[in-house]
Amino acid sequence: MGFRDTLRQAKQAMNVDAIKQGLDAARNPPTQEEIDASLASLTPEQRAAYDANMAQVEAAKHESLDAEAAIRVLDGPAGEFLYGTSIADQDAAWAEGGVGAILQQSKSGLVQSAKGIYGGDLAGHEKDRELAGRIMAQERTERDAARAPFLAADRPTITISRLPTRGATQLDEVVLFLQSSGLAARPDLVYGVYRVPDRISASLTPSSEKARLVEWDVVHTELPGSPVETPVTPTYFAAKDHWVARRKGDPSILDEDLGLALLARAGVGPEGCLGIARFGNFVRPKDRWYALGNEEDDENYLVPLVEGVVVLRPGPDDGVQAQMAAEAPLPLGEDGLAGTHSEVLNWAAVARAVHPRLQHPPASPSPFPYLPSTPQELLRAYLEIVGLRPTDCYSAQVTVDEPYALTGRIAMGTSNIGSAQPCADGKDRRRMHGARRIVVTYRDRPEYVEGRERWNRYQHEVLQAHLERATGVRKPVVPDELPKNALLRVGARALNIAEKVSTIGEWEPPPPYRYCWPVVG
Repeated sequence: MGFRDTLRQAKQAMNVDAIKQGLDAARNPPTQEEIDASLASLTPEQRAAYDANMAQVEAAKHESLDAEAAIRVLDGPAGEFLYGTSIADQDAAWAEGGVGAILQQSKSGLVQSAKGIYGGDLAGHEKDRELAGRIMAQERTERDAARAPFLAADRPTITISRLPTRGATQLDEVVLFLQSSGLAARPDLVYGVYRVPDRISASLTPSSEKARLVEWDVVHTELPGSPVETPVTPTYFAAKDHWVARRKGDPSILDEDLGLALLARAGVGPEGCLGIARFGNFVRPKDRWYALGNEEDDENYLVPLVEGVVVLRPGPDDGVQAQMAAEAPLPLGEDGLAGTHSEVLNWAAVARAVHPRLQHPPASPSPFPYLPSTPQELLRAYLEIVGLRPTDCYSAQVTVDEPYALTGRIAMGTSNIGSAQPCADGKDRRRMHGARRIVVTYRDRPEYVEGRERWNRYQHEVLQAHLERATGVRKPVVPDELPKNALLRVGARALNIAEKVSTIGEWEPPPPYRYCWPVVG
């Protein structure tokens, strides 16, 4: 054996020994006493360099935690299923068991997050609806018991009335219900109204809702004793119209902000408002989905859109919207929102855990029964825990925000063909559940500040959630960069990629920022 061969074998042996030493150190990390002794032996220059390196490590760790917090809406079992093991849990595992514990936890976390992302372990759909109903009722009873300690003591009794309407006449039919029920004359009893963001019978009429069933919910307390013929004015703001002035980097607006501006000009408070509701619609892409940056087939996709916002209030049209149009775009600032609070909750994250098959009813039994099974349950929980009174509420709704691909999931792909489900007119039909957000806008009071503290304790202790995260509320207007959302990029380029299915006017691609596009200055 020559000198070079001997040297190579020696180096290989040294590398093997080094690797073994490293693994042994990782499996058996040094004690705090050993660390302190090692630090004490460093020179001042070495200690300074060590402290500088540790500061960089700590800064990187905090940056990672901040990035994780921005997207990690759920903690607990559902959070581990959707996202894998959190950074904090990884740190705890390292402190307890070193690299072996980290590797085991990472393996488990990867498996769980892969199931959450790719649907490899979708919750079962119980076809026996009577059995499923009993299971859901029992789970709801247990959730109500867990929620009870957080409820406001003087909360009103809340009712959600679901209305059957037709797409072409939906607003007229909502107004008729408000009048015939007597609520039109008593807006102080109404929390809000909203179009239920579900697409019903999509396979029968895939490109239009005009003749199809469209459901609306009215959230209220008790009904008045008798109807009163009070006129109701729906005031509609189209999302594509330039109502609000925004410069580069300014915050975009919530749909509800524009409704608040109208009511403020009219001198109307929440006690005189029947609701501020996002007006939703569904479109089906004409072209293949890869045109939007996705190579999957688009045949199963629907796209929920917010086409505008409608404000419902008693009385005839007073011309306030015409005044706003004459002055548009308006410099709508934070002062216009003073004294109000808008809560936006991320239902989409909860739905990924408890309702992965959107073409079917929620999973029963629920894979995570401590979480609400429907967005209406979450809306009701917020109202009851904060203790909101309808006389202070401008809007309470289950809705959507940005366009997204709505599709049903099966074990090995996608399908929008699901089971027939009860509808508001008493018939069973197929439906796609499209809810993504809960939005509640109200006049703030000190007791509601206390109520939000109860809500935060409830969602952290019971739901193990941060539902205010990843909602994109009032994100900055960025005109020089197209939005990350593929559908909004298409809207920014004004490409006609969808069927015209609007029930209000001609359909146009959505602007990247509603009501405030393009930027000014």
